[in-house]
Amino acid sequence: MGGYGSGRSTGQPTVEQAIRLDIDQMMRRGIIRVGRHVAWEMSLTLYDDDIDVKFESRARNAWNSWLRLRYSIADYWTGEQLEIDDKMRLTTTQPHFGGLRWWFVCPRSNRRCRQLYLPLGGRHFWSRRAYRLGYASQREDAYDRALRRARKLCLRLGGDPADGELPARPKRMRWRTYDRIIAKLDAAHRVVDGTDPFL
Repeated sequence: MGGYGSGRSTGQPTVEQAIRLDIDQMMRRGIIRVGRHVAWEMSLTLYDDDIDVKFESRARNAWNSWLRLRYSIADYWTGEQLEIDDKMRLTTTQPHFGGLRWWFVCPRSNRRCRQLYLPLGGRHFWSRRAYRLGYASQREDAYDRALRRARKLCLRLGGDPADGELPARPKRMRWRTYDRIIAKLDAAHRVVDGTDPFL
């Protein structure tokens, strides 16, 4: 029944396992500057491989803006070095509150996106939809989701998830809020322990 890629625990790589380019971060770092032509170089890590990427960008208007990426990457199956030289369009939209919002245009799907990804086995930076990347949380079973939820709630209360004790109420937190978080934490622990009757 089911082959490669079927089920929740197998299949395509996840977003968390891929190199990500975020247009907002690139604009904050100055890799993309409105009204300027910029050249930049950066080293990115995909598992144990370092990829030296040369960025070149021009962001003037929605019709004449682009980002060029040049890098060398080893083919996942053969190990052969491939020289990649991709140029992708940048476009803008006008939010209701004013200004401009910049977007990548995915070279594969030709759709606007805020982030581009390079997963293991990939050669080009494409959108999440083009690679059909899922999130790690989508592939978790009930036990893993409950464990992650318990850890998150414990950290929210300022406790250490590894010590196994309920954290004390933080200063300035209302008792009602604290009790609600403790009830959620208790429910997550019941799922982890396997004592939840609804499983």
